[in-house]
Amino acid sequence: TLPPNDDSTSPSMLPSNRPSGGDDTPKEYDTPNVNDAGDNAKGIMFTITSKSKEVRITDLGIIGKDAKESDLWVYYQKGYYAAFDALNKDAWDEALKKKVALVPNEIFDLKLDEDITIPAGETVSVYVVSKKGVLYEKPSENEFDIYAQSGDFDVRVGTTTKKEFQQPEKLAEFAGRFVYQTKG
Repeated sequence: TLPPNDDSTSPSMLPSNRPSGGDDTPKEYDTPNVNDAGDNAKGIMFTITSKSKEVRITDLGIIGKDAKESDLWVYYQKGYYAAFDALNKDAWDEALKKKVALVPNEIFDLKLDEDITIPAGETVSVYVVSKKGVLYEKPSENEFDIYAQSGDFDVRVGTTTKKEFQQPEKLAEFAGRFVYQTKG
């Protein structure tokens, strides 16, 4: 028998199955260059590498060039875009297709139609296209070098495209926000 003051078996002391703010809690990460994004392109390709946990991106915040309504797409594909035909639309999966009025020089959060899942330790390429332009920062690093790190993933220098699925132009650092969850 337990001593009368020992309440270690009371319901409040037993483990709970309720969420405790762990993996299901959405996290936000803004790239450190959001206030420095001054160049614009119709498209930007970049890569994200998860660290020790699976990362599931549910929303992407982008910075628009102006407030005009624009067709906007977010595509993704497993691996580095240099390892597949990145200028072939069929090589990508579509995470979002939407007409939106972006807010100039401010992060505009977009709920993805399809989450972008990055298995632990793996890399995914992301391609953001806006007919009215997406702001980015010119990199001080080389293509595929890490320029931004959250506790859960690394973001690498990518490239711009003049138009959707056309020849890459300049190296670029995506500037924006990731809303995501982790697992594992």
